[in-house]
Amino acid sequence: MEKSLRQKLNDLLNKQAELDISLSKRLPKSILQEAIQGKLVLQIAEEGTAQELLKQIKLEKQKLVKEGKLKKTALSDSVIFKGEDNRYYEQTGKTVLDITDEIPFEIPEKWCWIRLGSLFQHNTGKALNRADNQGKLLSYITTSNLYWNRFELNILKKMYFTDTEIEKCTVTKGDLLVCEGGDIGRAAVWNYDENIRIQNHIHRLRSFINVDVYFYLYVFYFYKSAGLIGGKGIGIQGLSTNVLHNLLIPLPPLAEQHRIVAKIEKLFEKLQ
Repeated sequence: MEKSLRQKLNDLLNKQAELDISLSKRLPKSILQEAIQGKLVLQIAEEGTAQELLKQIKLEKQKLVKEGKLKKTALSDSVIFKGEDNRYYEQTGKTVLDITDEIPFEIPEKWCWIRLGSLFQHNTGKALNRADNQGKLLSYITTSNLYWNRFELNILKKMYFTDTEIEKCTVTKGDLLVCEGGDIGRAAVWNYDENIRIQNHIHRLRSFINVDVYFYLYVFYFYKSAGLIGGKGIGIQGLSTNVLHNLLIPLPPLAEQHRIVAKIEKLFEKLQ
């Protein structure tokens, strides 16, 4: 039996609704892909290059090592470069390895690839041990409090922290927090004036130099949506400390990081 006009109209409306839902899911990923690959904003020569940030990182680490706040091994960061044969290489000391197969996408010439551990100090929090009653009884957050770009803080648990653990596990304003398990790679920026502690299934990322931490929040957004974290095949299955340390991330000039974040947020506002 031929469909009535009303049925045909309902079918069209249902298809339109499905297209709208599909488009609303694809657009944010497309925006992030353009952003993280350096295609969302114009390249401006006056903003410098990522190489200048690499020099700042090296100087800051040398300072921290001299002050006894960082191990000397942190000065042996690798350098990633593109050869004349258009392949990517990573040099650590005198050792040079071809890492072309690890590079997930191309980036602008002014940018560079860097291991996450070269840019961020990172560590996990304290494992819960109910028999441990040493130190101060303080509130902390778990992965159940950490969502994409937000926190749910209505219910906070408490456990004991020693002075050493407080220093290691305390989160301050501007730190990027990333889930190690569960929804692997889920991330948010701690943007509160009050400090908090973290449990062991959360990574705390604190950059050695001034970066736009929201740019790297969006890096995690994109990596997750593209299957580069917690995905299949070459995707990262988990985020242990070692895996996170070696994660390849793009490094744009600082001013461009700010412009990219501003553009992403403006476009996301229009999608709401």
